[in-house]
Amino acid sequence: MWMPLTFVFLFATGFIAARFGTLDAEPFTLLLVRSLLVLPVLGLILWIRRKPRQWGQRHDKLAQMGIGMLLHGAYLGGVFAAVKAGLPAGLTALLVSLHPLVTAALSLPLFGIRLGARQWLGLGCGAIGVSLVLGAGMLQGAGAASATLEWPMIGLLWCLVALIGVSSSTLWQKRVGGRMGLVEGLVFQYLGAGCVFLIAASSVGSFAFDPTPRLLLTLAWLVIAISVGAIWLLMLMLERGEAHQVARTFFLVPPCAALMAWWLFDEQWTALMVVGAALVVLGLVLDRPRPGKVARAPADDTSPSAPETSASSSGQAASR
Repeated sequence: MWMPLTFVFLFATGFIAARFGTLDAEPFTLLLVRSLLVLPVLGLILWIRRKPRQWGQRHDKLAQMGIGMLLHGAYLGGVFAAVKAGLPAGLTALLVSLHPLVTAALSLPLFGIRLGARQWLGLGCGAIGVSLVLGAGMLQGAGAASATLEWPMIGLLWCLVALIGVSSSTLWQKRVGGRMGLVEGLVFQYLGAGCVFLIAASSVGSFAFDPTPRLLLTLAWLVIAISVGAIWLLMLMLERGEAHQVARTFFLVPPCAALMAWWLFDEQWTALMVVGAALVVLGLVLDRPRPGKVARAPADDTSPSAPETSASSSGQAASR
């Protein structure tokens, strides 16, 4: 239980970091610097660990680079770019947090995982709860400021990029069985992400980076807590559970982020937001799998249903 809760807390801070970080830096440049700083940290972990390295084959490395391009490049890049474009952080979190529905819907054709009515009801409750929490917060803020909300279309498009990135990377990570270690896989993920951010910063960015104390602290948190801590936990959870069961923990991220915003920025919770948070928890309870009750599509044993080793661990998964 500690693992998903810790992951939710760390991952939720990413939206707070996006708000702080984009005040002093262009989003793709900030994320490029973050990716470059993560690599020596991972190298230090490999050196301290002093275990045999498990780098896998060439196709394993390419797969991890592809996952990194989607998970770190498309997802984080899309979130930071959406916030920078002026899209409310709450709306950004709401749109991206809907990815468990996409993941669950694709679990049958990709992994032969057949979800029951109880699990679909849980996913529905989670989606409605997220909408209430963030929707109520946005309406409250809009009512205090002005009568209308103007959402930049470019911000919505960046959210779509982020949603596609996180959903596809979650499924790919679960699909690719692996022969790479967890840390080794992360190295190639961040190499792939760095390529994406370099291209993005060169084409649509400006390389603006003002190293204020606020930005440096934000960058340190992005590297240690999120890039290493949260992503490591995500890969471990993917290795040990079904893709849609890991994805459902993302329903707790927006309420957690809203709670942080209340603490840091004095953003108040309404009764509707509390109801939404309760629905999120209910959805997680309903969606919780019972031991031995996960149904698989009968004739699809050949489908990559068990890349349980998909997240990365040394002979465990192709992902880190």
